[in-house]
Amino acid sequence: MKNLSIQEREFLMECLANGSTIPEDFREKLFPTTHKEYELRYAGKMRKEDILADQDGTFAVPLQVEKIYNGEREKFKDDWRNMLVFGDNLQFLKTLYKNEDPLIKDKVKGKVKLIYIDPPFATEGDFNTQNGQKAYTDKAKGSEFIEFIRRRLVVAKELLAEDGVIFVHLDIKMSHYIKIVLDEVFGKNYFKNQITWEYQGSWVEPKNNFPKRSQQLLFYANGDRYLFNQTFEKEKTEQ
Repeated sequence: MKNLSIQEREFLMECLANGSTIPEDFREKLFPTTHKEYELRYAGKMRKEDILADQDGTFAVPLQVEKIYNGEREKFKDDWRNMLVFGDNLQFLKTLYKNEDPLIKDKVKGKVKLIYIDPPFATEGDFNTQNGQKAYTDKAKGSEFIEFIRRRLVVAKELLAEDGVIFVHLDIKMSHYIKIVLDEVFGKNYFKNQITWEYQGSWVEPKNNFPKRSQQLLFYANGDRYLFNQTFEKEKTEQ
């Protein structure tokens, strides 16, 4: 209430007395968010608490088995079956977070070791499969795109194990924005690396710029004790 002026307090009391709806812009004043050293501020940004409480209008949905591949194969020792899920990914993340559906109850939340996501790149285009069928639409841009990714990252973090990690694959257009969002969601101290991979193309080299032939993978840990398996290559020796 310290952030409210006398006029705002009187208006709020009047709303409560009349049973009127309290305007949305009072939410931050009544329930202020503790801001970090730096973070992105943009239109449409929701508090983490509101996202997890389904105030974004996206809810958990019941899971239904449509098909079992390879027949009735043996389950893992912990009674787990791998799953290929079709549907809205935020709804599915919310379902995992709620941890109530019998197909996933106590099997996923807080146990995920690695998350890799390759989200849209804010290209504002439509993409088709090789046979011409519509695959997905990438029309979100600006703050809408940032919040689209952020809401999913907020829920995804709740699913990771203490030693879990996440890799977010983006291109040069939006990776710097999402880097700040990841700093906010996971903590800047848990940023471990940025992996840049270069790919070759057959297009004409631009005359007024460097060629754009790279994309980034942002690597974050969920805590200090994260799992990382080193990879080695055998040394090549001449015979």
